[in-house]
Amino acid sequence: MLLQFSVENFMSFREKATLRLEPSKDREHQENINKKGDYKALKVISTFGANAAGKTNLFKAMTHALILIRTSNTRQVNQQLGIVPFKFSAESAGKPSRFEFQFIAADNKKYIYGFSADNIKIHEEYLFRFGSRKPTKIFERKEDGTFEFTVREKNSLLPLTQMNTPNKFFIATATMWNAQSTKVPLEWLSSGIDTYTDLNVLTQDSIMSYQGEESKDYINFAEKIMGEADINISKIDVQVKKIPINPNLMPLMPGILIDGQFIQPQEQTQLEVRTFHEVIDENSGNKNVYTLALAEESQGTQMLFNFSPLLKRVLDEGKTIVIDEVDKSLHPAVVKFIIDLFRNEEINKKGAQLIVTTHDTSLLSLNIFRRDQIYLVQKDKKTAESIMYSLDNYSVRKGENIEKGYLLGRYGAVPDIQTGDII
Repeated sequence: MLLQFSVENFMSFREKATLRLEPSKDREHQENINKKGDYKALKVISTFGANAAGKTNLFKAMTHALILIRTSNTRQVNQQLGIVPFKFSAESAGKPSRFEFQFIAADNKKYIYGFSADNIKIHEEYLFRFGSRKPTKIFERKEDGTFEFTVREKNSLLPLTQMNTPNKFFIATATMWNAQSTKVPLEWLSSGIDTYTDLNVLTQDSIMSYQGEESKDYINFAEKIMGEADINISKIDVQVKKIPINPNLMPLMPGILIDGQFIQPQEQTQLEVRTFHEVIDENSGNKNVYTLALAEESQGTQMLFNFSPLLKRVLDEGKTIVIDEVDKSLHPAVVKFIIDLFRNEEINKKGAQLIVTTHDTSLLSLNIFRRDQIYLVQKDKKTAESIMYSLDNYSVRKGENIEKGYLLGRYGAVPDIQTGDII
């Protein structure tokens, strides 16, 4: 369960920006709060802002940090880290970027993990665990390359620092060498949270789910989702077919080398998806069933089909999911339906979380969200840096129309459209 994420000096974020999921003292919508032991966190965060304000960059920061952590043990010694600092300042461009995650892991303990890095090396890294209200330092990596540990952890962790390199994360190196104190937090960073800034990846993941061992479960879930979302589909049929590869394309296909022999696949997997529609004949009153290929359905239906395996997996496992532009090709009512899945205590039994960016202002409603669930991102015209803040910063009355206030610019984070002559 994610409690907080912060980023500093990455892409359009120059100053520290923090996304907080720990609820404020607001007593509204208690159904929107997850509880895990002594900790609480919001189930859904919705982020708004003008185009190019920096919403996607926030999610890219989270994505990039997680990828760096997850690929640490496979990184070559001199491989660069792909860190992009804030470039519209000579001072910032020469400094490392900073990232920090605060979360509840599988052992129901709170952890704080963070690091600073540039494109060449990791400058600082730290991991704290809360056994009580006070944090216990598991390790801290200093700018000069030295480490600090608690007395309890020093004997087991200090020797492992020799196995690390400047561009690798110690949390990953230590876990690879069976350090128990880093294992649980790394497992959460590796599998407890997923981010999607490219919906093509979402499509690829759904294809894998629909042809795997649990394909029937995913198909049944998709049928239920379609029915609940008022899409006239009564059944979905998914057939996995093996298609021979065109011989003319063989030179372009990847392969593997086994005992000196280059082996290439001779066929590829293809999903054939058909939807079934029950339609009443106006003259006879009989019910007829018609089928369509998924490609013939609306783009919104196709997107919901691709979303379904992800939603099932996240809700079943209680994961945190981050999706950029969740409203792409989806009707506002369908987007609200997805959000309500996470808000529903009977469906979201394991404390799954959803963090999204959207331009769907109909979601700007205090009937759906608490003020601390709505985040706004805007870009400073003078400095070109992104600034993020919560609606909780404003004194908003309980019955106030915040959608109207947002569109009027009352809370910032809207485009300043000029109406002068273009030509």
